[in-house]
Amino acid sequence: MNELKQTSIIDRPICLLLGALGGQGGGVLIDWLVDAAKRAGYPAQATSTPGVAQRTGATTYYFELFPEKNPAGSPIFTFFPASGDLDLMIAMEPTEAGRAIERGFVTDCTTVISATERVYSTAEKVSAGDGRIDVAPIIEAIDKASKELIQLDMAELSAGTAARGNAIAFGAVIGSGILPLTADECRASIAAKGVAVESNLAGFDIGLKAAQDGTKPGKQGTDTLYNAAPDAFISAIAEFPAAPRGIIGHGIARLIDYQNDAYARTYLERLKPIAAADSDESKKLTGEVARHLARWMSFEDVIRVAQLKTRPNRLARIRDELKVDASTPLVVTDYFKPGRDEMLSVVPKAFSWLVPNLKNGMAVHMKTGSAFGYAMLKFMAALKPLRARSAQNSEEQAAIEQWLSAVIQAAASDNYLACQTANLAIMARGYGRVRKTGLEKLKALFSTWENRLASDHAGLAAEVDQLILLANSNPDAG
Repeated sequence: MNELKQTSIIDRPICLLLGALGGQGGGVLIDWLVDAAKRAGYPAQATSTPGVAQRTGATTYYFELFPEKNPAGSPIFTFFPASGDLDLMIAMEPTEAGRAIERGFVTDCTTVISATERVYSTAEKVSAGDGRIDVAPIIEAIDKASKELIQLDMAELSAGTAARGNAIAFGAVIGSGILPLTADECRASIAAKGVAVESNLAGFDIGLKAAQDGTKPGKQGTDTLYNAAPDAFISAIAEFPAAPRGIIGHGIARLIDYQNDAYARTYLERLKPIAAADSDESKKLTGEVARHLARWMSFEDVIRVAQLKTRPNRLARIRDELKVDASTPLVVTDYFKPGRDEMLSVVPKAFSWLVPNLKNGMAVHMKTGSAFGYAMLKFMAALKPLRARSAQNSEEQAAIEQWLSAVIQAAASDNYLACQTANLAIMARGYGRVRKTGLEKLKALFSTWENRLASDHAGLAAEVDQLILLANSNPDAG
C-alpha cells in the first residue's frame, strides 16, 4: 500500500505589531527585522503609522514575514493588522499593549512582549492630581487575553551595559521562536546597520537569553520612598501618629532644603493642631495635610528654581539621560519667563510696588552649563534668606493659615470633608495667573467657611468636591 505524504500549505504570513515611542528605536528594530528576513530568504514587508508628538501617541510599526524561503509566487502583504491575525505584539511601553487589546489586535493566538517601565503620557503628566494610569490591571488583561506574555525589565536586564531597549526587544522576539530567523542572521543585520553595533549586539544577546530562559522581571517596587529627616527631628516626629510619620519626615527634609531648620519646625507646629483634630483611626487627615502642607510651604519661586537648576549632580543626570559621556561637549540652555508675581518672590513686601506689571513676562534664555549662566543661577539661589520678607511669601503664608483653619473647623464634624478640604491645596499651584486665580478662589470660599459649615453643610461639601474635580480635570484653571 502506498503511503500518502501529507504536505502543509503555507497560506498566511507571520504578523508582528510594534508600539514604540519617540526615541525608543522602533524604526531601527523594524529595519533589523526586515534585513534579517531578507538575509534568510524570506519575503517580508514593514509599514508604520506615526503617532502624535512625543507621548500623546506611539508610532506603530507593522511587519509581515512569509515563512517560506524563496516561494514560487509573490506573497500578498497588507499595510495594517486585522483582529485575530496578529502573531506577535511588541510594546516598548506597557500601556501600548493595552491600546492593542482595546483595538482587538491581541487575541489568544498572540504572544505579547512588553517592557515593564512606564513612560507617562501627556495626559497623565498634565493632570493636576495623580493622573498616572495603574498599569497592573493592564498587565493582567494582557496576560488573560494573549497566548503568552513575556515581560522585559529593560533597566534590570541592561544594568551595567549600554544596551538599549530596542536591541533587547529584538533578541526577545527571536528568543520567542515565533519568527523563523536565526540569531546569527539577526546579529548580521545589526552589524550591517552600523548603529552602536557593540552595545546593540550585547542588548540582542540579553533579550535572546531572557526570552529563551523565561526570565521574569523583578518585583516592581510599590512602596513610597521618603527622604529621612535629620536626627534632631526624630523625637518631634515621634509625637505624631505612626501612619503619617514617613511623609512628615519627608516634608521636614524638603523644607530644610528649601529654607532652613526653623522653617521645618514651623511645619511641625502647624501640623500639631491637625493631628489633635484627626479623630479617625487611619489618621488619613494628618497624612493628607502633611503632604499638601510640605508642598505648599515649598512653593516654587525663582529662588527655588535657581536652587534646583544648580544641583551638583544635575549635569551628570542630564548626560546619563542623553547617554553621553563626559568627553562629549554638552550645552544646556534653560528658558525662563518670569512675570511680576515671580519677581515679587525676591522683593520685600514694602518695595513690591516697584516691580513693573509685565503682561507677558520677560523671556530669558540662559546657558546654565556655562560659567556665567551657572554663576547667575547660584546668585539667585543665594537670595534664599530674602524669601521670608518677600511679598509673595507673605501672601502664601496667610493663605496657608486660612486653609489650615478651615481644615480644623471641618474636622470637628466631618472627617471626610476635612480630608477633602485638605485636598483643596491642589488649587495653590502653578505660576502667575493660574496660581493667583486659585488662591483667590480659596480665599473667597474660606471667607464664609464657618457660617456655611453650620448652615449649609451639604452644599459646602458638594462645592468642595466639585472644585477638586474641576481642578484635577483642568490643570490650567485655578
